[in-house]
Amino acid sequence: MVSTGLHDFGEEFAWKWTFRQDQIARSTTVNVLLYNDGTDALDDASDLSDITTEPNDGNYTRQSVTLDGADITLSADGTPATLEATFQVAFDTSNTTGTVDASAATCTFQSDLVGSDGSPTEHLLTSGLLRDSNGNTTSIDLANASNVQTTVEVTLN
Repeated sequence: MVSTGLHDFGEEFAWKWTFRQDQIARSTTVNVLLYNDGTDALDDASDLSDITTEPNDGNYTRQSVTLDGADITLSADGTPATLEATFQVAFDTSNTTGTVDASAATCTFQSDLVGSDGSPTEHLLTSGLLRDSNGNTTSIDLANASNVQTTVEVTLN
């Protein structure tokens, strides 16, 4: 089942950035990708290498979002607060095949707590199921779609 918050590598990235910036060279972007979680079944310990269903044909490419900019919206709701970071991306999926039901965000950094990287490596930060305009989970047959838009949402309670 897909993780709806930060994966273990995402937690390491957040903790290092918050408490030990001397231990991390922070990327200025995150990459967003599509995949089929019904097949890959990510959990908190998953990393990018666990995603085997990312499309690899047609016009599909990962999309980048710039950190520290207007692309990302931060909000808080309720008591105790639920914190959210959201950003939207669009994928050109013309001539792309496969079915996707989830998106994920990745970032490049050197992990030495969760993993044991010798150099900066692209890791999975967060993932979530795709939702339609009514908030219901959905899957998309890419052979029948030419433009897929998704909102990536990271929620911390």
